[in-house]
Order: sequence, then structure tokens, then C-alpha cells
Amino acid sequence: MPAEPQQQQPPDLVVVSDLHLGEGKINEQGRYSPMEEFFFDDEFTRFLGFLRQLYSDDPDRLALVLNGDVFDFLTVVKVPGEEESRDFKVSAAEHRFGLNPTAGKSVYKLQQIAAGHRTFFRALAFFIAAGHRVIIIRGNHDLELYFDEVRQELLNQLSSVEGGPTPAQVAEQVEFHQWFYLEQGRVFIEHGHEYEASNSIRYPLRPLLPDRLSRREDEPVLDYPLGSLFVRYFYNGVSRIEPYLPKKASFEEWAGDLAAYNLLDLLHIVRNRYPFFIQALRNEATGGTSGPTTEGEDHQREDLAAVRQRVDPPELPALLGSLKVLPMKASKLRFVKELLRPLIKRLLSFLGIALVSLYIWLLLFNTIQLAESVFSKAILLVLFTLVSMGGMLWLVSAWRQRVRRQVDRTLDVLEDRAGKIADLTGVKMVLMGHTHVVDVRQLEEQGATYANSGTWTSVDNPWDRLHPDARRFTYLFVKGDEVQVRRWNDSAGRPESVPLFMLAARPQPPPPGPAMDSRRVRSPREPRR
Repeated sequence: MPAEPQQQQPPDLVVVSDLHLGEGKINEQGRYSPMEEFFFDDEFTRFLGFLRQLYSDDPDRLALVLNGDVFDFLTVVKVPGEEESRDFKVSAAEHRFGLNPTAGKSVYKLQQIAAGHRTFFRALAFFIAAGHRVIIIRGNHDLELYFDEVRQELLNQLSSVEGGPTPAQVAEQVEFHQWFYLEQGRVFIEHGHEYEASNSIRYPLRPLLPDRLSRREDEPVLDYPLGSLFVRYFYNGVSRIEPYLPKKASFEEWAGDLAAYNLLDLLHIVRNRYPFFIQALRNEATGGTSGPTTEGEDHQREDLAAVRQRVDPPELPALLGSLKVLPMKASKLRFVKELLRPLIKRLLSFLGIALVSLYIWLLLFNTIQLAESVFSKAILLVLFTLVSMGGMLWLVSAWRQRVRRQVDRTLDVLEDRAGKIADLTGVKMVLMGHTHVVDVRQLEEQGATYANSGTWTSVDNPWDRLHPDARRFTYLFVKGDEVQVRRWNDSAGRPESVPLFMLAARPQPPPPGPAMDSRRVRSPREPRR
């Protein structure tokens, strides 16, 4: 009796995200661009070398997933010189803020990233040449991977590495995903920026500005969300003069940090950085819109129809799309309003509390003066002083807790969406990045796991006080139907587990606000009423 054929096991997956490769080393002395965040080309090379050796007997058993924000086009500000050949014009605004996000100019940006990170590209090319598959998912900092020309340039860069793969190998083993990667019944992977209002994109499958707004260019222009405009027109300028600032994953996180500063620090920031506000307001420096358009709606219906033919059930793309958070409108007014909001709120809060406190203080002080004896006055003044100090400490503590809850809310929203995605797709694992916060949570109701791969860049976090580099070089390892959070210990030359605290019980996330799409999502397994 012939033996039954063995069912082929799915490949192991190594998922990394948020590397943020920028211009890298920009001169012969090895100096980095002030906007650079990735300084770990050698460490990543040794990491891939370890994986190659571990799977050398069967390279097909391992695939590398680059889950968004691997290439940071937003921080590439170099423009071609007069001596460089190019087929596009460079405006005065582009000389100040970097090239506009068109296909041709984005190819130039990718070439600068490759030139500044030759070691990284060589390591990735050798990984492909060894027979491993590489899956690339687009994020919000590498939105430029939407363009065919940019994807082809990336393949060309990898196949041009001496001793690396051939063009045919690269074309066969590298695959791109504009939205998500899905293995039916096993794993769903996406970057995660669609669940944050400042980085969400209204038409993710075709993220282009309407023709009327891209008329200054000869080709289509990407529709940057508000967070990308913030990086391009403000954060890059700040990084030029203060490259050692702790890097932030999102506009909300940066604004939250502003809210945690004291008032004098905020005034100092505005005094030193107001030129960037003015520059960002210039007409030629703006270019984003996240508002709905008839053209965009029509294209989205076409794009979703194409995706429906490749997934099961066919209605899955529309259901997944209904989970996203609707984007903030990326206009000049919104840009300045959101950027100044923390400062204005702090000023108003400070003035309000100061006036009320002064009124109450004077009222109570005058009341104390009515006491008949000196001893009674002294006792009342001491109690009054203690109560005043306690009130101030309580206000500071309450404000910091509010800022911390803002960051936690983003993590909770991702967990909530991961549960809904698991419900819709029936997968065992939902994996994301974007937040730069390594995480793993059990979705008890769905019988699935949500995990976040964190980042390889420098992260300002309390864990470094307990375990140095505990949040550096993190990744997700998927074997079968299980996912583990790991980090690469470069000194030891091996992976290790990531220390995590036990999660406290969290309240349910609040219902969607006006910025969220609150339509009810029906699972394919849920019967119609």
C-alpha cells in the first residue's frame, strides 16, 4: 500500500520592521546624515549570517519578512547636484525639504539609501542568493514602494551586488505586498499605520494626490498623510540641529512628549524652531490631502475588486478596510493646528490653574487672617501650605498619567484591531510593527496571538534602566502556529528572549471617535440577520 504523501510544513518566518534606513553615511569620512536612525548595518549583517547558517541545509524553510518602514524615504533630503544626470527638475522648496514623492525622484532617494547602507544591501543580497525568500510589506515611511519604478530599482540594487543573486533569482524570491501578507488559517502581517489617524492613508492601494494637486510635477505625486508631512517639513529640520533627540514613532507620540515638557521648555522649543513652522506654511512646501475624492473612490473600488480575486472570502478586503482609522486631513491649517495644540493647551491650562489657584489662595489667606490667636494662624498657614503643595503634586501626576494613557491607547487600538482581524481571517497570529514597542498579547476570545516586532533603531524607553538594549534588535520568530518575541544579541552572536512584564488587566478601549470608521464589521462566519 503506497505511503500517503506528507503535508508540507509552512516555512518559518523572521519578521522585522521599522529599521528606518535613511541616507546613512554621506561622505568619505563615514559621517552620517543628521536624520539617520539606522546605525546597525554590521549587526544586521551578522544576524542574517546567523540565519543563513542555521537554515543552510534547507533554505526554503525560512522567509524574511520586512514589515514596513524599512526604507525611510521621508528623511532623505539630498538632491542631485548640477553634475549629476537626472530627468527631473528640482524646485527651491525641494532644495530645502528634499525631493517630492514622485516615481522618478523616489528612485533617486532609494539610490541614496543604497549608497549609504552598502553593507545592509550586500547582506540582504547574499541572504537571497542563499535561497531564502524575502517578503516586503509597505509602511508609511516607505510609501514610495507603491511605484513600480521604485520596486524595480530595489531589485536592481540587490542583483547588482558582486557575488550576490542574479536578476532572475531576485525577481523570483523577493515579493512585495502593498497592504498585508496573509497565509490562510495561519498568519496575517501588516505594518499597522492604518490604525493611527495621523499616519492612516485614505486610499492605501493607490495613495496618490488628485491630478489638480500634483500639477507642479510631470508625474503622479504620493498623498502623504499628516505624520509624513510633519517629518518632512518639521522633524527633519529639528534633526539637522539636534540629531541626538530621541526618535519617535508617530506624530501623536511626539505631541505627547511636548505635553510632558514644562512651560519654559515649550517656549524655548518654539523660539528655536519657529522658522520651520514658517517654512512649512509656504505654498510650494505643502502637498498632502487626505480628503475623499470621487476619483479616489472610483479607483478604490477597482483596486478592491482586484484584491478580492486573490483572497478567500472575497469580501475580506472590504471588511479589513472598514477597520482602519480615518486619517486626519493633511492640510496646512491642520498641520499647524496639531503641531501647536500641545503648547496652546499647556498655556491655557497653566493660566487657568494659576488664576484659580491665586484666587483661592488669596481668599483662604484672608480667611486665615481672621483667626484670633497667633498660634491658630500659624497652624492654619502650615496646613494651607501642605494642602497647596499636595494639590500641585497631584496636578503634575494626573497630567503625566494622561500622557501615558495616550501612548497606551495606541497599543490598545492595535490589539483591538488584531482581534477583529483574527476574527475575520481565522488566523492564529496577527503581527504588526509601526509603534516601535515590542509586544505580545493573547487574544483569548479568538484563540489567537497578537505580536509587535518593535524596532532596531534607538528607542527611548524605561527598560534600558533595567536591562540594557532590552528593546534593541527585536524581531518576531514564527514557527508553525506559534510566534515568539526575540532580540538579536550581537555580542553573543545568538538570539535571545525579550524580557516582558506581566500585563495588567486593561479596560476595553473606548468606542471609535469621530476620526474612526465606526461601521460595524461582520465576520465572514457570522450569519446575516
